[in-house]
Amino acid sequence: MTAKAALVKALLNGDVLNVKNCFTKIGLTNCSREVSRMVEQPFGATISRTERTGKSRYGRTVVWIDYRLNRTDYNTDAIKKMQDYIKKNEN
Repeated sequence: MTAKAALVKALLNGDVLNVKNCFTKIGLTNCSREVSRMVEQPFGATISRTERTGKSRYGRTVVWIDYRLNRTDYNTDAIKKMQDYIKKNEN
């Protein structure tokens, strides 16, 4: 399976992706670039971006973005295109 197919499949499955888990689940090191390049542009999908904050092990504030596929009527065509893409490229 290609990285694009893995990313599309993860979003269709309802996974919430960020920099850390995108690398461990899919192998992509720049989640923000790849979500835009591999999902939003080719399929016309709208992906939610939620800014999250926390503390590092050293007590510093850290910020990251969680990405999730919007399951709305607006995204119906994009979700159909994504499902068709997975059927063709899952192997």
